[in-house]
Amino acid sequence: MIREILTLTVDKIPIQYYIEFEKDRKHFKFQPTLTNKSAPSFRIVERYGELIELEEIEPGLLEEAKQKIREILDNPIFGQL
Repeated sequence: MIREILTLTVDKIPIQYYIEFEKDRKHFKFQPTLTNKSAPSFRIVERYGELIELEEIEPGLLEEAKQKIREILDNPIFGQL
């Protein structure tokens, strides 16, 4: 499992999140860091080239998370770890 820290915006406030995913980069779990536990946790899966959220979250946060996932999917280094 690969775990990275990134920043997403929740209610116009930058929040640090852990993003966890396997080498196959199909399932992504977002969890706020300990200092931001009130922020939502959520999961996104990649299926047939589409990113699908498993929990309902605020649209702006969802788009930011999908953008980060696309960066991970486009970066071949993550497939080699």
